[in-house]
Amino acid sequence: MTLDSTAEIDALVAAIAARPKRWPTGSQEGRWQAAVCVPLQYGPRGLEIWAIKRQDGMRHHAREIAFPGGKPDDGDRDLAYTALREMEEELGIGRDQVRLLGALAAVPTATSRFTLNPFVALVSEHAVAHPHAGEVAALIRMVVADFFAGRVPFRAVELASGRRSPIFDFDVGSMYGASAHVMEETLGAYADAHGLRFPEPALTNEIPWL
Repeated sequence: MTLDSTAEIDALVAAIAARPKRWPTGSQEGRWQAAVCVPLQYGPRGLEIWAIKRQDGMRHHAREIAFPGGKPDDGDRDLAYTALREMEEELGIGRDQVRLLGALAAVPTATSRFTLNPFVALVSEHAVAHPHAGEVAALIRMVVADFFAGRVPFRAVELASGRRSPIFDFDVGSMYGASAHVMEETLGAYADAHGLRFPEPALTNEIPWL
């Protein structure tokens, strides 16, 4: 990385550590814990954030746009290890090619009993993803600056609880639910690191998970 990108990542690490925990502790009770990895990589147009579209036939969250992740295996020493192992299995990115930047707030899912524990990781500029054909239908690579420039459609649904549920629209489908909250939190940390304001979503009555 260049000196500028090193400073950018250092600022992002500090911003991730300072993000508030958004979800009440009681919202995690009785849930299965899962971990997801939010991969970042520097590309020709700057810092990218990656997501995946899951294959048909998956036991949980088939066809959804999400981040690499899953439940802990018996040999996993912690949830951060789970997140990096899952990324290695799903995208072929070895743990020796990744720098863990920090953990974001755990997010309960609305359509299952899982809680997602997100870990942001920087992938080496020289690493090449090899998506697992049985699990990943598409790898989505987005330039972070495009979100702030309004080039990625961003909507939200007003929930009865008073919260907004974000939705990000891509060519291969929409990201919503817990994964979209993780995306919003990651972009919020980036905004904090750069003194930016994240764009407000367009409110919609369309609920993609129903």
